[in-house]
Amino acid sequence: MSYLDEIRARYDIKDYVEPKVTIPELPTEGIVLIVGTSGSGKTTILKTVDDPKPLAIDYTKNVIDNFSTAERGEELLIACGLRTIPAWFRTPNTLSNGEFHRFEIAIGLDQGHNIIDEFTSVVDRDTAKSLAYSVRKYFDKNPGVLYIASCHHDIIDWLDPDWVYDTDLQVLDNR
Repeated sequence: MSYLDEIRARYDIKDYVEPKVTIPELPTEGIVLIVGTSGSGKTTILKTVDDPKPLAIDYTKNVIDNFSTAERGEELLIACGLRTIPAWFRTPNTLSNGEFHRFEIAIGLDQGHNIIDEFTSVVDRDTAKSLAYSVRKYFDKNPGVLYIASCHHDIIDWLDPDWVYDTDLQVLDNR
């Protein structure tokens, strides 16, 4: 028996079976929050909404120089709660995880992405609250559809999404 077989036996590991995820019919306008525990299918559901495209980030340029225009960069960085102006003039690889998360959301919006996965997962709850309020405020001025996935239920009140799909309960609520 190989060592890997011993590990499988010791920890009672079976062959991996892809979990069944119920794919809901999601609304096509408003902020749609998909919330649930880790591994409950949030990312899988997002992938059915739109084929995820990688963000175009140039790590040799300053944060603000990655945007289509400096004006758009300013608007979106503020809208995503990255209000540390000196950070805009550093390269993306020098940002903290929380700053980079907010930058990724902003650059995604600039590049036409309408999906945000792991929303607020790498920021403290005060920053999460500020980010959620800021995204809602931006979206109110720029309507369309935005799909957001998070394992944090506390953001529901802050983000005030139009729709909430709970992957654990498999329920879609119109708010």
